[in-house]
Formats: sequence, C-alpha cells, structure tokens
Amino acid sequence: MERRLLVGFSLVVVVAAVAVGPLGVAGESTRSTTDNASVTVESIPDGSLTLERGRFGSGRYHIDAPPAVVSVSGVTGTPVLRYTIDVPGVWLTATSRYEIAGRDGRLQLRPSPVTVSPDRVDRRQYEAIVAVWVQSGERDRAVLQRRVTLEVAS
Repeated sequence: MERRLLVGFSLVVVVAAVAVGPLGVAGESTRSTTDNASVTVESIPDGSLTLERGRFGSGRYHIDAPPAVVSVSGVTGTPVLRYTIDVPGVWLTATSRYEIAGRDGRLQLRPSPVTVSPDRVDRRQYEAIVAVWVQSGERDRAVLQRRVTLEVAS
C-alpha cells in the first residue's frame, strides 16, 4: 500500500510540474489582477508573426506582427504593461513598455522595432514566445506566455 501511495504521489508531482512549467497551463492564463490593475489579453499574434527583410538595401530582418490587444480596468498607482516577442533562435527580443496609470479600456500593444543580421537567419521557421506582463511596484506578473511559430518571409 505504501509503495502505491508513493508512486501515485510521484505521478501527481510530475504532472503538476509539467502543467505549471514556464509555458504550461499557468502560461495560458489571459487575465491577471494585481493590487494596481486588472489586465485581460483579448488577442495576440498567433499565426501571423514573420521575419521580414528590410527595404532599401539594408538586408536586416525585423519582426512583422499585428498588435496584441488587451483590456485594462481598475488601474490605480503606476503599473506598467510589458509586451515581448522573444525569438531565441536568432537572439532577437522585441520589448515594448506601456504605462497604464489613469487608463481603462482596450489597448493595442505593438512590438518595439528591432532588427537582426541576415547572417543569423538560416531557417524558414523559428519558435517564438509572445508574452504580456504587468509590473506593479517591484512585482512582475505574467498575464500570458505562449509559444508561436515565426515564419521567415522570402
């Protein structure tokens, strides 16, 4: 009986660790309430992320993505939203910050303009992580983290 209990407990621990890992169930939440704001992610760019080649002869790539849409309410103090698109395969992270003090309603979050050298781009697709965070004082809380595919435009 003791062995069955130990095996059952171990199985629960493993399943829980996978479910709430960095991009498990906890990463799929689309709502976060802090002491200073309630933030709900309405949409993120899921299948429409691309690395586009720059124009005018630069050859550098940049992220092309529609905006993420969030709703904020109950805002007090000076919380900040942070929107990131991270592409580890090419060492590229686009981060935008939005101060939401005194705001309520819908916001469109756009990735900051960053570029990457064509020397680093050697595949047709990369895994990217799209995330929305709310920072209140010293605390940084993930509202949403999701793995998506980023296509390289020809």
